[in-house]
Amino acid sequence: MMGDCLQEVRIYIIGVPLSLYEGLNPDAKEILKKAEKIFCSPRFLEAFKRQDFLKNKMVSFPEKLSEIKELLAKERGDVAVLATGDPNFFGISSFLINNLGNKVVKIIPSVSTMQEAFARLKLSWDDASFFSVHGKSRDGLLTFFLKHKKGFLFTSNSSDVLYALKILKDYRLDDYRVYLLENLGMENERLTILTFPYLLKNPLSNLNVLVFERDNAFKDYIGIGIPDDDYEKKKGMITKREIRANALSLLSLREGNVLWDIGAGSGSISIEASYNPKGVISYAIENDEESFLNLKKNIKKFSAINVKPLYARFLEVYKDLPLPDRVFLGGGGPDWIINFKKAYEYLKEKGVMVVSMVLTGHLAEAISFCEDKNISYDLISLSCSYRDDKTKILKSKNPVFLMKIEKR
Repeated sequence: MMGDCLQEVRIYIIGVPLSLYEGLNPDAKEILKKAEKIFCSPRFLEAFKRQDFLKNKMVSFPEKLSEIKELLAKERGDVAVLATGDPNFFGISSFLINNLGNKVVKIIPSVSTMQEAFARLKLSWDDASFFSVHGKSRDGLLTFFLKHKKGFLFTSNSSDVLYALKILKDYRLDDYRVYLLENLGMENERLTILTFPYLLKNPLSNLNVLVFERDNAFKDYIGIGIPDDDYEKKKGMITKREIRANALSLLSLREGNVLWDIGAGSGSISIEASYNPKGVISYAIENDEESFLNLKKNIKKFSAINVKPLYARFLEVYKDLPLPDRVFLGGGGPDWIINFKKAYEYLKEKGVMVVSMVLTGHLAEAISFCEDKNISYDLISLSCSYRDDKTKILKSKNPVFLMKIEKR
């Protein structure tokens, strides 16, 4: 044997290709031959036991990573750890190095599952992004979908796939083409291509990965405070640039936030919100036909692919939307105060709502609601003056009131 019972553990991490033992390079096979123990997942256990000289060395890993660390720390001599594909690519290498340091003496990679998947699809992966829920939290998966045009998702089992497809469906992310690859390298390998609403017809294998592409593409970063004249709009029906910049600042947007833009008009708030930061999804709700047509033109013009336009009254659709992390309420109309109350009711805990008001009557209603419910709020009055090209003097516009509410 390479080691003896008094020697500290020496760990060799070996990436296993789809062809299993037969696909390993000679160096990896020699390490397995001389290792005292070989640790692996249940998936590899039976396959490698078929090699007579290995079957008495094979040990199945526990499910929890913390237990793997403790198990290996107690070993002595040379041990091998089998991992799928390239252990350095969303694999176990970083965990073992971080926890067992110089006890890891060598890593031998194989072609990764990701490389195999893209090869099957005849797609390049130089412009792809990657995310893993393999033994990890699913938090951030919505953000991953929203930020990227092409991506690869490492999964743990069939429930991860179902969760990912549910996100795409529930958030109305309808411009994705999803490739579901199951049992790569096996006789029952299967490829399923899904488009909205991403419905599966067959039971899922627990051995799977996802690749996705979006039909649409982002523009380069468009900034904040785009000139009003750059937007298609109904006369006067736009949140002015100075007000817009302040409102977006007050919204304090974060990646993965869901924004309800109620009375979206030309969509200027939604469009700039979806780029600030990239990874915000906005539901732009507008029931005026001319404004809605302009909204759609602006979404196309600015490639604001994370803005979902809804031609409806807010009260007709709010129950069907994902709960918002942020709400912007502009415009007016007879439903204004009802919209205000419903939006606040459905706002997530710790969410932020920003309300833009011109009419003092709306301001009074908003203040009254907040004070009756003991809701704290910030209130800003903005008054802008603009230079008149003909008279060369500044002309004042009506003040706009911005109210910010953080739901406690």
